[in-house]
Order: sequence, then structure tokens, then C-alpha cells
Amino acid sequence: MTLTRRTFFKGAAAAGAAAMLGAEAAGASPWFSPLAPEQAHAAPVEEWKPATCPACHNPICGTQVKVVDGVAVEIKGDPNSPTNQGRLCPRGLSVLGGLYHPYRVKKPLKRTNPEKGLDVDPGWVEISWDEALQITTEKLKACLEKDPRTLFTQTGFGNEDSFKRLIFESAFGTPNGLTTSGPLCADHFGPMCTKGTKVDRADTERCNYLVIMGRSVGDEWGLAHRNTKEYVDSVARGMKIVCVNPRKTNAAQTGEWVPIVPGTDVAMCWALVNVMLYERQDVDEHFLKVRTNAPYLIEDVPEELKGTKVCFQDYARDEATGKPLVWDEGAAAAVPFDTSSGETYALFGEYAVGGKNVKTCLQLIKDYTADMTPEWAEEITSVPADTIRRIANELVDHALIGSTIELDGETFPFRPAGVLAPGRGSNSNPLNVELFKAIEVVNELLGCIDVPGGILGLEHGDLHVMDADDDGMLLPPASDNFRNQAVGQEKLSFPPKSYKLECFYPHELHVMQLVWRAALDPESYYLDYKPEVYMVLGGGNPLRSNSNPEAVVEVLKQIPFTFTISLWMDEMTQFADVVLPEHHALERYALWNASWISNKSASDYVKSLRVLEARKPVVEPVFDTRQQEDLLIEWASRLGILPKMTGIANKGFQGKFLPGKPGGIADEYALSPKEPYTYADVCERKLKTQFGEQGWDAVKECAVVGYTQPDAKSGYIWHWHPENAYRVPLYFRYNARSAQMLRALVEENGIEFPHADLDEVLRQYSGAPVFFEFEGMHPTEEFPLKVLQFKTHFQVNDSTGLSYNHWLHDIEQRFDPHLKKVLVAPSRADELGLTEGDQVVVESMYGGKTTGVLRLSEMIHPSTLAISGKWGAKGAGLVDFAHEGPHYNTLLNDDERDIGFMMGNLNNSVAVKVYKA
Repeated sequence: MTLTRRTFFKGAAAAGAAAMLGAEAAGASPWFSPLAPEQAHAAPVEEWKPATCPACHNPICGTQVKVVDGVAVEIKGDPNSPTNQGRLCPRGLSVLGGLYHPYRVKKPLKRTNPEKGLDVDPGWVEISWDEALQITTEKLKACLEKDPRTLFTQTGFGNEDSFKRLIFESAFGTPNGLTTSGPLCADHFGPMCTKGTKVDRADTERCNYLVIMGRSVGDEWGLAHRNTKEYVDSVARGMKIVCVNPRKTNAAQTGEWVPIVPGTDVAMCWALVNVMLYERQDVDEHFLKVRTNAPYLIEDVPEELKGTKVCFQDYARDEATGKPLVWDEGAAAAVPFDTSSGETYALFGEYAVGGKNVKTCLQLIKDYTADMTPEWAEEITSVPADTIRRIANELVDHALIGSTIELDGETFPFRPAGVLAPGRGSNSNPLNVELFKAIEVVNELLGCIDVPGGILGLEHGDLHVMDADDDGMLLPPASDNFRNQAVGQEKLSFPPKSYKLECFYPHELHVMQLVWRAALDPESYYLDYKPEVYMVLGGGNPLRSNSNPEAVVEVLKQIPFTFTISLWMDEMTQFADVVLPEHHALERYALWNASWISNKSASDYVKSLRVLEARKPVVEPVFDTRQQEDLLIEWASRLGILPKMTGIANKGFQGKFLPGKPGGIADEYALSPKEPYTYADVCERKLKTQFGEQGWDAVKECAVVGYTQPDAKSGYIWHWHPENAYRVPLYFRYNARSAQMLRALVEENGIEFPHADLDEVLRQYSGAPVFFEFEGMHPTEEFPLKVLQFKTHFQVNDSTGLSYNHWLHDIEQRFDPHLKKVLVAPSRADELGLTEGDQVVVESMYGGKTTGVLRLSEMIHPSTLAISGKWGAKGAGLVDFAHEGPHYNTLLNDDERDIGFMMGNLNNSVAVKVYKA
């Protein structure tokens, strides 16, 4: 008997799973060994254990795992879970394929070959845990004593409970905690600026018209915990979908597809603003007056940088109070913004105030978008002007400006239309901030931000209390890790303290692609140290998740000591000196407090729900592995920094969940640095903080616990912060402030901005709308296509080894045998002399090359060459099929030529050519 595809769905026999354990990781052994002849034995012990699914970024789908005589043989969705309610996607169903995978790292390993490279045999030898911990502790100790900054840690874009939930870096004292996802995380800027939360979502319970810019909804991660259900229900209800995307996504197939040239979305969005202000002239005046800085007065002193008109001006301010001024039409005078609620404030116009000519911020926006007509945008985007004009008018029609709705006895503005902010594809280029600015301005003109029917933030209520700055503008909570993207740093200090280059990128999350260039030439980035020890955990893999892997390889060869905590042999283990085997998700303790359960779309049920997932191991460790958090605790103890790490955990571990409970660990359950503890203890103390002495018993029936707010109105930020509790930016003053500080930093220190023209940098910080051409924005005669990567359900992250999961690989092949091919429109293939099935080379304008098999598709824009997923793994010791498919990131640039300077993001769509191999 052997395991078949049927067992993937129905559950494997215990003996079959046990037989699988005997396979060696050398790659020559079969996946599963034949069973020995059946012999009489005692009746098997069967039980179903609660767990959570680790197979996407938001690991809050409850599962049940069938365990027979200590072997996990089946997994299914938990019908008691408030999130997925029994549903489970193919990724979740494939988790067992990773638990018993023969290619897992089984014991600690030590390199014997000092030469390093992707195709170099490390000469692994097995060592004991005592030796592994002794080696790594000695290296960490030397680093700590010499200069803590020289420790670099690396996590991946995995799932939340795979991240370093105990903050080892802070206790150690290194500022160089890196994440591979940083260069693509510019998608938090717009939501943080206008909603104070990290991601937008549509109110699909009440929205009737939704424009989706450059992202997919409901068909990749978060599939089972309601993203898909919310979306499908809204479409069935009659919500119209307009999907603006170079690729005809699943969402586009449920509505109208508007094909667009990659990287040009911002031109279309500013054209929508132009139509609304110049042609339709129907905007939500109440929202603009009381909820935005549209009426704030500003002196229009235009500056031109690199041929682009920009504005870095501050507001006109009251001499006595320093507050921004507005023009009160009732008083016919300029008054401080908080003189009244704002109903009498002018939205348009120019005025003489204090000897200066000033205008409202909305007038400034209108003036700056005067030439950004639909006809102008058509030339850039290929979207017909009539289509842009129609969409703008349909947005206004469906927004029902002026209407209200009553929820639970409270009256709200009702705006059932809006534009959903883009994902990591369309916003990853030098115009990404402009795209968000344009989308947020569209939604502000409609008045649809954080009100029923519109575009909402995620976190809200007592867990996420917003504030207002001295100018009345929204301040996201200080505890939010993404706040910096909206407001920047208060002060810039030179030289940079970390390889995040914070003084040059005051709004960035991580300029991950520049870390490797800086490590090769630190002096040119004003850094006085190099990485000495590199610790990789949580699925971190910059060779898979970063542009141009060549620079990464060179740095990895030079770092004196690298060690990884790994489930699998991958590219990073090829460069490790020591590899420490990690527990699989079903062998480890986990806890994550999710203040939100679904982004992109949301019903009243979703908006009112917050959940906590807590998972115990369902089986004993299959191999000689350990939990990564326990290793961090062990190192902290040996290095003498455990008191610091313990203090951090006690103060804020996993934040708030239930109202009235502390954000960290309650005093009566606090960890003591004088007593040894494990991560299981940390999780239990957090559970007791929330649920009292129940501890783990609170999740013994279901590993996902929900807390539901009392009513529908509590799901809207407007309920918690109504009217002019704060204002959101239409003119982005914090951007302009950062530009002024950057200019001062460079001038006062007599330096140059690293590897870039300062004017090129500063123009991306304009508070007013800008548009400019950037390198690689358009195809050329030599490179006639724009390359596009799109996310698939099967490859949303890789901390759980999705690339190596043979069950998932089988499903991929059956679901779409063309998934790993290079997609080109038939018309363009004809022009290039290419046919279906050709082996082709894709070559970037920056010199990177990858290979693949050609697939002709009418579902992509003719200007585009499309590649899905995160394929083409490199290195030895991997599952064979992990190497399949083109390696997209090889095509991308990793220097400052086409970077988004404000967010530090890379350009994810460059010009390429394709030809027969």
C-alpha cells in the first residue's frame, strides 16, 4: 500500500505515514517506502486534536488533526472556528506533506567546506545540539562584545506566528533585524495616512461599486477565512466590480476588466480626480470640510525638480497659535482650523492672508491635476479616455453623496462605492506613493473613507485608538509598526545607525534590496561596520525574495559566520556554517493575537470579530528538531540578555485582545528572568492573562478563540472617531516635511545622497500631485515588453515550505499545468516569431536572465510578459521540482536607478525582451 492523492483529502493510514519517515533526504530515495506485511497489533489509538493552519500570512484558520498512534494522518477545517468555520484551502490540506517530508532538516549540521556558493557542496556533518549551541553562542557572544550592530537577523514573509515573537534583536542591541518583504511593503502608505491602519478593505456588506486597482481579491492568501466568501457574496448580491489590472484576474472575471500597462495606474487615478473636479464637479463637501485638510490654506510656491512641478510648502499658520488657517466664508476671514467643525470653510479659492497669496489645499490639488485629463492618461496607460471618464462618473453615481444610513441607532454617512488600494505589484515602482495619493484623493472626494459602503481600515476600537496631531491631522497609534510610513521620522540623524539607512529613507519599512549593496560598499552609504554574524529564521530567504540575487550571493560569501534555523535545505542553508533543525508547525507551540481576520473585503461579521489563535503540538517531534523561540530564549540566557528580553515580553507580548486586559503579560503571570522558561510557558501566561487560570484549557476544543464586538456600528472607525475627530490628508504635508529634512540633512552634513541625485529623490516627496517618467516605465524597441509577476494561491509565502510540498505540487499541476510558464499575448508572440511551447529566454533591461516555457494567453495586456509565483529555486539539496519555473527576481534591479525613494521599494515591473533559447 502507498499513499495516493486520495489520502491527501481522506487522510493517510498511520502505518503509511510512519513508513514515509524512513526516507532519506539525499534525494535518491522514493517518497514513500513500501509497507511491511501487515501483522496483528492492538487497536490503534485515534484522536482529533485542535490546531491552526500555518500555510498563509494570516494563520487563523482553525483545523483538526487526526492522530493515530502518535502519527498525524488527516487534517481538516474546524467547524467550531469562528474564522474559517470548517473550510480549508489546498495549502492547508497539504500541511501534512511538510510534517513528514523526507527533505526536512533532521539534525544539527556543521559545514566542513569553507568555500561557499549555490552549487558548492557544504560538506555537512551531523553534530549534537550541545555542540551547535556552543558554536553559535560563542559567535553571538563575540559579536555582542565587539559591536552588537554586527549581528544581522533575517526573517521571511511567512505567517505571523512564524515571525520572531520574542524580540531577540532589541535585547541583543542590534538595529539590523531584516525582513525579506520590505521592498514590497509600500502598500501600507495610503491606508496608514487616511485610516491609521496597515491595509484597506472594502465594506462588501454594503458596497455597490468597487474599483480594484492592481490587486486580486479572494483568490490567493486568506482563502478559507472568509476573504473568498465575503467577495463572492457581494458579487452575488449585485456589487459591480471594475478590475484595473494588466492581467485578467479571477476578480476581473466577475465584473469588468480594464487592461492597463503595468506601472501606469497612477496616471489613470489622477485622471479620475481630474474628471471629478473639472467635469462632474460633484464631491462630498461635508466630508472634505470636516474630515480632510482640503480647506487648509497653503501658499503655492511651486518648485521644479528634474522637470517636475512639486510642492513642499507648509500650511499658512495663525501667528498667535501656530495652527493651520482656513478661510471661513461666514466670517469672510482666515481663522484657525479648529474654530468650528468646518461647515462654513471654503473648499476652493485663492485669498490674500498676511501679505501672501494663499489657496485651499483642494484648490492646489485641482490646479496640479488640470492637465491630467483622461486623454493624457490614455496615452500613458492605454486605457481609453472614454472608459476613464465613465468609471469616474459611475463612482460618483454609486457613491450616493449626501445619503445616510442608520446602524444600531447611529446615523452614518452612506457611500457604497470606492477604489480599493493596490497590492504589491502595481505599487512597486517610483510612482507608488503617487498612486496611493491619487486613490486616497478619489475616495476623499467621494467621502467613502471608513463609513458604511466604502473603503475601510482594518484595526479599530479599543485596540487601535487614533489620535490627532497639533494640526488636527490623523496620527496612527504609536504602537503600530507601520506608522512611520505615514508620518516619517520626527528627526533625521546622520550617519545612519543601521543598514536600513533610516536617515536617508525616513518613511521606509526596509530597503532590503540595498542592504546587500551597502554590505559590499558600506563607506559609500556612510556605514562604519559590516555584518559579522548572520542569523536566518522564520523562512527568511533574500535569495528567493529579493531582486538580483548576485549581490546577495557575494555578501553571503563574505559574512564570517552564518547560521540558520531551518525546516528545509534551501538557498540560505547553502551558505550556512551551522544549520539548526526547526520544528514543523504541527510540532510547535504558537500564539498570535489577530485584531483583524480578513483584509480586502469584509462583512459585518468580519468587522466585528477579533481572534486569538493558540496551538499546541499535535505530535511529538518527528526528527531531532527544536522550536525557534526556545532557541532564542536559550541564547538570551547564555548571553546574559534574558532579563531584557523577558521585560520586552512582559510589557507587550502579542498586544491586547479582550477589553480591559493588558497588552503584554499581566503582573500576576509575569515571566521571571531568574527562572528558566520555555515558549510554551510564555504562551500559557499570555492565555492566563486573557482567560484567567484556564490557560491552555481556553483553546482545548478549538485553537481559535473569537471575541465579537457588540454591534455592527462598532466595526467602523467613523463610529469610534466621528466627523472631525481628526482629519486625513488630501495634501500630504508629512511627505513635504520629510523632503525638507532630507535636504537639510544633506546640506548641513556636506554629503551626497547615496548613489542618487538629491533632486530625483526629493520630487517623490511632493505633498501635491506629481507625475514623471522613470527608468523602465515603458517598453523600448530593444526591450518591447513589461514583465509582470502575479501571486498564485499556491505560493503566497514559503515559511512552511510550500515550494517543497509534493502534495501541493501535484495539485498545482492538475489545477493549472501552465502555472510555471511564461505568458505572452498571442499578438505579441506573432510579432516576435514565437509559438506555444517554445523554450524561451527572458532578458531584463538590467541584464538579468531567466528561462521558461512559453504559454500564449489572451488574459494579459499585450504590452506584458507575465510570470506567476515564486519559482526557480537555486542551490543543491532541494526537492527536484523546487527548481522548476522561471526565477522572476533575477530580472529586477537592486540599485537606486528605479527605486521608490520615499518607501524604499524596488521596481517590480521592468522592460524585458523574450527570445528562443
